Amino acid sequence: MKVIIQSITLATASLLLASVQSFGQSNKPAVNYMGIPGPILFQKKSYPLKWSSHPDVSLYKQEYLVAGDDFPNYKSMITIDFVVATASVDDAVRTKLRELDQLKKTLDVNYEVIGNAATGEKIIDCLLGQTAADDAKSIYEHDVYRFKAITAKLGQKGILLYALSNRAYGKDIQPFLTRLKVERKALIADVAKASVPDITIKK
Repeated sequence: MKVIIQSITLATASLLLASVQSFGQSNKPAVNYMGIPGPILFQKKSYPLKWSSHPDVSLYKQEYLVAGDDFPNYKSMITIDFVVATASVDDAVRTKLRELDQLKKTLDVNYEVIGNAATGEKIIDCLLGQTAADDAKSIYEHDVYRFKAITAKLGQKGILLYALSNRAYGKDIQPFLTRLKVERKALIADVAKASVPDITIKK
């Protein structure tokens, strides 16, 4: 029974870590499932809630875009996911790394794991992309995933994912990668110190 429970827990964690394309954004109005005051502010930019999903009894996903951005070809997005589970931060990180390793079969993927011993949090700094024969269809994405164990306001314990995703397409990729060399450390630091919103999941 213990093994079965662990398998279920890790499966739930893997839902948390699925890439944003997994569920597919719709045109339905976003629902603030987690009761997060918005918009999200990051590096003096405002990110209103754009899309949300509650695809599993224990999983809540909300995605925020800057003004003028839209799916699927966004340029900057903040994702806040919460999974109610007994999984640890290390469980969540290991699951994400397995996903990224699978993506290496079809994409260019490079990542680094950064731990914070004082808080128990971990960050995955990841660059992935694909160069297409038609340059206009090429895409590169820089993601900073921050994993934190939290207790929601009404007592649910789980793992929160706070993620920043920045993208570039076609001819904009090379300037994007050039800027990233300069800005990467600051982006990681800002995600690490970003205020994590209180989560309210109604029972």
